[in-house]
This record gives sequence, C-alpha cells and structure tokens, in this order.
Amino acid sequence: PAFVTACFLTLEFLLSGSAVARSWGDKVIEWLRVELSASELVLQILDPGYGINPMACLVSIATTILVLGGVKESKMVTDFFTWVKVVLVVFMTVGGFLLMQPSNLTPMIPPEFGPSGILRGAVSSFFGYLGFDAVCCVAGEAINAEVNLPRSLMITLFIVTTLYVAAAISLVGMQNYTEISPKSGFPEAFQDRGVGWASQITAAGEVFTLPVVVLISVIIQPRLQFALAEDGLIPQMFGELDSTGNPKKGTLFAGVIMTLFATFVPFHYLDDFVSAGILLAFTITNSSLVIMRRRSPESSPFLLEKLLAWFNLNSFLLSLTLSHGMNSPIGWVFAPLLLFLSLSTVVKISRNCPPLTTFGNIEEDTTHLYGSRKYFSTPCVPFIPCLGMMTNYFLISQLSFFGIALLVAYAIIAALFYFAYGARHSILNDGSLQYAMVERHEERHHNEPTHNTTSTTTISVDEGVLT
Repeated sequence: PAFVTACFLTLEFLLSGSAVARSWGDKVIEWLRVELSASELVLQILDPGYGINPMACLVSIATTILVLGGVKESKMVTDFFTWVKVVLVVFMTVGGFLLMQPSNLTPMIPPEFGPSGILRGAVSSFFGYLGFDAVCCVAGEAINAEVNLPRSLMITLFIVTTLYVAAAISLVGMQNYTEISPKSGFPEAFQDRGVGWASQITAAGEVFTLPVVVLISVIIQPRLQFALAEDGLIPQMFGELDSTGNPKKGTLFAGVIMTLFATFVPFHYLDDFVSAGILLAFTITNSSLVIMRRRSPESSPFLLEKLLAWFNLNSFLLSLTLSHGMNSPIGWVFAPLLLFLSLSTVVKISRNCPPLTTFGNIEEDTTHLYGSRKYFSTPCVPFIPCLGMMTNYFLISQLSFFGIALLVAYAIIAALFYFAYGARHSILNDGSLQYAMVERHEERHHNEPTHNTTSTTTISVDEGVLT
C-alpha cells in the first residue's frame, strides 16, 4: 500500500506540475494576445497546435535547472514568488468584492448543474488545494518537524482555503458565471467591468507568479523518489545525493518527465485521473493511520485489517449508490443498508480493536531518540480517519469513468512494478526496519544543532520508512 500510495502522490507532484506549466503557457499566450497585441507570427510560434505547448516546455526546463542548482537557491525564489502571489490573490479578491454585483450570485445553485454539479465542482476545485501535504516531503529539512509539520500543515490549509473561497466568491460576484473565461478569469472579468489597469496587473501577475507552483513540484517529487529509494523500492540512483545534498539524478528524471507531459499532453485528458489518484492516496493514508494506532485482538488476528477492508468496500459502494443509484428504488434500499454496514464497522473497530501503546507498535525503546518532545496525535481514531475515507470515496464517485479506469490501470502497473522490483529489494527483506529507523533518527538529531532550513547539506535523512 505504501508504494502504491507513493505512485498516486507522484500524480499530484509530477502531473499537477505539468498541468500548471500548461496553464501558465496558455496564460502567457492570452496575455501577449490581449494585453500586448502580439503579432500573429509570435502567437503561431507559441501556439503551434497539435496539443504542443512550447511555453510549458520552457518553464518546466527553467525550473528544473533552478532546482538542480540547489535547494537554498530554490527556496529563496519560492519564498519571494509565494509572497508576491499571495499579495496578487488578495488584490484580485478585494477588487472583485469592490466590483461585485449581487445579482451575479443568484441563483446560488445554477439549475443546469444542481447539487451534483456542486460535488463535481468540489472534485475539480480540490486540485487547487493540493500542495499542502507536500510539506511532509521536506520533513528532513525542517526544524523540530514533529511539532512544526502538523502546525504548518493546518496553517497552510487554513490560508489556502480562505484565499480560494474568497477569490471564487469575488470572481463570480464580479462577472456572471456563464461569462467567466476558463483561461484568464480575473483579468477578463476586470476588463469586462471597465477596470483595464487592474486587468493588466492581474494578467501580468499571473504570468509572473504561476511558475512557482511548477518549481515546488520539481522540488518535492525527487524527495518522494529519495524516500522510496531509501527503502529499496526503486533503484538506488534516486537516493543518491551530490556534494551539496541535492538528489540531482532524481531531480533530472522528474524534470524530464514533467517537461514531456507539460509539452505534449493536454491536461483535460488527465484531470479526473490525477484527482482520483490523489484522493485514493489520502484514503490509503487514513487506513494506514488506523492500523498504526489500533491493533487486532489476540483472540482474532488480522481482525483490524479485515474490518478496514470491509469498511472501504462498503464506503465505496455507498458512494457509488448515492452518486448514481438514487434514481431507482434499488438505490433507496441499498443506500441505508450500506450506510449502516459502514457505520457499524467503524464502531466495531473502536470497540474490538484496542489502541496501541506506541505508534505503529514499535517495540524498541526510542526514548533516547525523542526525549521529552511533544507529538501531534490525531484525535478520535478510528472515527476521523474513516470519515475522511468515506468523503474521499464520495468525491471519487463523482469522476468520469475514463478517469477511474485510468486510475485502476495505473494502480495495476504500480503493483506489478512493486512485485517485480520493490518487493525483492525492500529493506524489510533483511529485517532492517528497526535499525533503519534508529539510524536515521540518530543522524537527524546529530545534525540538528547546525540545522538550517535553507541548507543544502542536511537533506531528507529520515524520509524513508516513516514516510
């Protein structure tokens, strides 16, 4: 499951970076056409057709070269562009509210979409929230990660949610939803309201700041590969670091793959595929959390695993029924039954599977590694993780059959690779799990007095089995 989850996360880091690169390429062309009145020759060169996006290729190559230069330089660029982007989003949002026409917010639920359209839109907008979990992939470069990572995740998610919702409301309020441009929403909305200078600032700002998302994707993906290589699940070349502590080979590989997808693959072929993969990765993570916090009773080995599998099956069937089967009497019969089975399974896990005394049931004394540090602990396990699983399945059920079919095929390919390579080279084969955990934590805490988040010399030393 961990390897398949990592493959799904690759969709988030690698393909989403490709999607943003293509979006940036489209915005550059639109900006040149509308704001700068570029010649037809220039536009034809930048948009030759056949699904090819030269500007997406350019920004992908540029960000890859920047990351190959080192994490310190990449972090400085990322910090600068992030602050500029936040200021730009606040500017667009405030401007949208000042120009808001309340009539554009009526009806609140457009009749041609209905409630199901809201759910389908939630899956699409979910793509805009991605990236907050990428913080975990640079855990090895964080100070006091056990405390600061959970805190930074929650703060980041709160900020992103607030900005995203506020910006969406202001855009819809400024321009009727039927007229919003899919490529250049805010600039054209400002232009439509007669505020040309705001349109120019917004268009230029989007072109200027959007590459930071591509940059972050190139930073994160090699560290995911590094963690897999440390566990022996992929070739060791992805775990090699250069003299500055940068996974150069992994970065180059990720950059080439991202560039190819960004240049030649229109993202509307992959959007459902990526969304479904990420949601399923989060579902597996929730299941893993329950396994790490609960155990099967001695009288019934593997009861916890069986109950989790049963819950996942019932939740997925319930989601499909609620999404596609409520137009028939059979759906009204099965939906309550599946809901009862799902809820009763969670209650059974809570009652029959006692909590573990240590996270993951690690028997070795690790007090000398952790000392008196405080750790974040998810409350109400298994209820909160199971609620997350059920929600993810419900969102997945809104996706197209083509996207789900691609996801199944991708998962099968990932599983085949695992059994062909990963299972034979995993560090678990020689019983070195406990040794690896202790070794990596000792190395990290040994380096901690001189640790710096901008350093390129202490990088990702404990992202292996724990990740």
